[in-house]
Amino acid sequence: MSETTAPPSLEAFLEAPIAAVRAVAPPTVIYGPGGTRRQAAMAGISPESDGYAAWSREHMAESIAALAHVGVQHIVVNLLRPAQMAEVGRYRDRLLAWLAEGLAGDDALAEWCRRGWRARLIGLEQLPELRAAAERLAAATASASGPSVWWYLCPTAATPWEGILAAAQRGARSQEEAISALYGEAIPPATLYLAFGKPLIAYDIIPPLLAGELQCYWTQRPGFSLNEPTLRQILYDYAYLRRTWQPAKQERYAALSSQRELWEHGPVLGLGARVGPFWYPRGIHASSSGEN
Repeated sequence: MSETTAPPSLEAFLEAPIAAVRAVAPPTVIYGPGGTRRQAAMAGISPESDGYAAWSREHMAESIAALAHVGVQHIVVNLLRPAQMAEVGRYRDRLLAWLAEGLAGDDALAEWCRRGWRARLIGLEQLPELRAAAERLAAATASASGPSVWWYLCPTAATPWEGILAAAQRGARSQEEAISALYGEAIPPATLYLAFGKPLIAYDIIPPLLAGELQCYWTQRPGFSLNEPTLRQILYDYAYLRRTWQPAKQERYAALSSQRELWEHGPVLGLGARVGPFWYPRGIHASSSGEN
């Protein structure tokens, strides 16, 4: 969009042909779903059960499909953080087996192939248990012509840095070279980050090499809940509302006095409240919990 072209209205964008949405979608998005066990529990599925793994794959696939449909070519999905590795109980005992089956089992491979996705596991340096699954996944989807899905596994806080240092030791001297060395191909750094719950940035969710100038959005519906209407709203904000930079700054400040109330009394984004064991953004927790 040029500076002289007026953006469409939100209403028009929400109803626009999919080609108009794809025209403004970034090539790479990082997706950090959270609250998936909460979503499963609300659906009557125990997060400790094998049924949770199958349920997760089905719902994860639908969220990824929504990103693919709006035109994202590289979808980086965080699936494993250090905190999960530190848990105890059946969930932790079965976690890696669930990942192997859910990502590279027969049913999973058939689904990725049906959808036309190239699928890869990244962050395996400290997870030899999943290397066979990663090889099956890459081999089964190698000829796919659709978008690439990069499932990011980060079992320790050191994992991303160890990978970057290893790439440098192999001769990488730039971000682009390190990306190719670590992931096997060029991936454009992400400019859009979608997550859930508490606004936070962590490199066990966002691979450092794949982080560009990230525009960040945190939905407040737990789990795998992305859909096209939600993504259209986010992409409208991303493509039209947040692009305020301009090379000549003088005119920006001519009418600033009319905005004094906005910038002197604006809210603090990120404040929230505890409801039971969970955090919710301030402003939605009362109606959600029934509290006054």
